[in-house]
Order: sequence, then structure tokens, then C-alpha cells
Amino acid sequence: MDLDVVFRLEEKLDNLLKQHQDLLDECRQLRGEKEAFLKERDRVRAELDRMLGKLDRVDREIS
Repeated sequence: MDLDVVFRLEEKLDNLLKQHQDLLDECRQLRGEKEAFLKERDRVRAELDRMLGKLDRVDREIS
């Protein structure tokens, strides 16, 4: 077997492993961002529910 072919194959394998690790890192980062967005969404929902509750009380007092 030609040694040059082995070296090129090893280089390609190293590149693939690096790409795989980069994708794993990006995936981890995106999961963290997703979790932060979900927490923010829940916070906004709770705040809107609180505000709607106040509006309902005002509406009942006026009626």
C-alpha cells in the first residue's frame, strides 16, 4: 500500500474527527441557548398571566 495514501487517509480522518467535535460543541452551546430561551419564555408567560389577572380584576371592579 502506498504510504502517501495512508497519510492522506489519516489527515482526512483527523479532519472528520475535528468536524465532529466542533459539531458536538455547537450542539452543546445550542442546547444551552435553547434552555435559556425556554426559561425566558416561561418568565414572560408568567408575567403576562399576572398582568391579565390584574386586568380581569379591574374589569370586574368596573362592571
